[in-house]
Amino acid sequence: MVAAALRRRRVPPWFKFLTWVAYQGSDALAFYALAILFSRHAKQESSAASPSLEALWAPILLFHLGGQDGIIAYSIHDIELWQRHLVIAASQIVVAIYVFRKSWPRGDRRLLEAAILLFIPGTLKCLEKPFALWRARLSSMAVHVGSTAVKIDDDDDDDDGVAKMMDDISLDEFVRQASLTYCAVSNNRPMSAGDHRVKKNPYRLFVDVPYRYCIRLANLKYLSKKRDEAHSRLRSSLSKAFNRLYTNYKGYPIAVLRAVLVILTFVAIRLFNLRRRGAYDDADLKVTYVLLSCNAAMECISTITMARCRMMSEPPWPDQVAQCNLLAYVADGKQHRKLRMLASLLGWEGYLDQLWCTAPPPSPGGITELVHDHISAQWREHINSNAAAYRSFSDSRGQWTVEKLCGSNECLSKSLRRPFDESIVLWHLATEIVFFYHINDGSKENSRCREMSNYMVYLLLVRPEMLLPSARRQIFWETYDDVIRETQIKSSRLLEDGEDMARKMVQKVETGNTGSGQAQKNPKNSMVQEARDLAQELIKGIGEEGKEAEKMWKVIRGVWVEMLCFSAGRCSGYLHAKTLGTGGEFLSYVWLLREYMGMRTLAETAQRRTYSPEPVTFTGSPSISPERTTACWYFDMPNNDTGEIVTECDQ
Repeated sequence: MVAAALRRRRVPPWFKFLTWVAYQGSDALAFYALAILFSRHAKQESSAASPSLEALWAPILLFHLGGQDGIIAYSIHDIELWQRHLVIAASQIVVAIYVFRKSWPRGDRRLLEAAILLFIPGTLKCLEKPFALWRARLSSMAVHVGSTAVKIDDDDDDDDGVAKMMDDISLDEFVRQASLTYCAVSNNRPMSAGDHRVKKNPYRLFVDVPYRYCIRLANLKYLSKKRDEAHSRLRSSLSKAFNRLYTNYKGYPIAVLRAVLVILTFVAIRLFNLRRRGAYDDADLKVTYVLLSCNAAMECISTITMARCRMMSEPPWPDQVAQCNLLAYVADGKQHRKLRMLASLLGWEGYLDQLWCTAPPPSPGGITELVHDHISAQWREHINSNAAAYRSFSDSRGQWTVEKLCGSNECLSKSLRRPFDESIVLWHLATEIVFFYHINDGSKENSRCREMSNYMVYLLLVRPEMLLPSARRQIFWETYDDVIRETQIKSSRLLEDGEDMARKMVQKVETGNTGSGQAQKNPKNSMVQEARDLAQELIKGIGEEGKEAEKMWKVIRGVWVEMLCFSAGRCSGYLHAKTLGTGGEFLSYVWLLREYMGMRTLAETAQRRTYSPEPVTFTGSPSISPERTTACWYFDMPNNDTGEIVTECDQ
């Protein structure tokens, strides 16, 4: 019960392990107890007095098999195994019926009534868990998406009225109205009567089915004017999604059933107190009182928790941005070489990676505001009622910021044309160098740049599948080795921490010794050398007189925000649903904010189709005839020779 309450928080791996053991062990304990009762009756080993009290024990164990409302599923895989849970529940109910029938309390009417009052709700509680898992499965959401899609979105709000009042609109009309909305916000126009709502239940988004354009327009009209409330709205939406997927806090019918169970439990306790005196063994009486009392206490706590969650204006949800600094990780790894070797042998590298991630900042609200401002600026300055620009915007991962602020800067542009995972590592190291170069600035905005940088590296190391489907964790380890070589860390002397490594890189940038000459001789550059070149360009090559630092941090901030949005736009809803069960990820905030602010979804990006009347040439094959229109599917692919990202067309 305690673990269920803490699942909404980011907890250490050891606590997750204990929670998993408790989740699995609770069912095993109930199975074992029912098996003992079954064995006692099958072998006729029990006394004549004790079996009658066992009529109460069996239904209480059914209550226990129903689980806690706060943790019906430990992971997304448990939800998909609802059929197995149904078979288990049915088999245990059959065993409980057998025990109940064999221990029928003949001659004690009060005890029989108490047993029946517990057995009926106990059976319902036991079946409630597989039913809740069946209802929470993502495949059920996918089946109902379509003509009945509104129903899965609106379990406890009336936002479907938006769709009923508005017919769906075309893409061009949506882009036009959305651009006008953001322009009106910049001119401080007041909100209209229909702009005071936002769809809080993002269930359909977890199966990668976007809202209709009319719903998106209603959402962005609200959030475009509520910048300060955006983070709390996203927090509330994710909390509701967690409740639907991993808990039994689904709605009023469940709440009514829970209240009935509590009442029946106390009635059964009262009837048990009115039983025949002196007819039962003292040990059995004590066990029965303990079971009844614990069962009543758990049902009361569950009911109170459910009511509290429904009454809270802002449900609790983790508010953190996980951090992983590559340089600090190198220092920790060298200091704990033997521990890493042991973890590698046991297959626990993933747990060790999470343990070595640095403590997250207290709140990511500031980063959410940066993302909000970035998307709003794109609607006003880049998209501006242009449907083609709207389609292409989601492909930018820093290019828009660099082109706007730096023009045709080849060094910065080249770093962004590399594969996405390599670009992340390059900009992470460059951000570290720049941060310690301007350490005296003390700006909160600069710290947020570093927080975003550390978070993207955390995703690359711990959750590469969320960063991008093709992201390679090996890039982190290759750069890890580069850092060790470049900073000349020897195991025979005292190791520096991450800040010392960054300052050593800063010294090379200040003296102009970035290793460029050596890199020109060796076409396969070290990532650290390229990061120093990038940092030197940021520090000395893009600023105006007296405004170098301000412009530099503006570029870095814009690039990281674009990378964050790029990654969020390419992460599937299934992965977001999966991480909700382990405390959630900040990337889910960005993903949901993009959806609410009208940006293109993963499904729309993946199914993008462009018709080109021009001949399309493939390497090593003849060009397509210009006499017909060619339908092309575009994919971002790394060039094997240069490592740069190129756009390829596949007919």
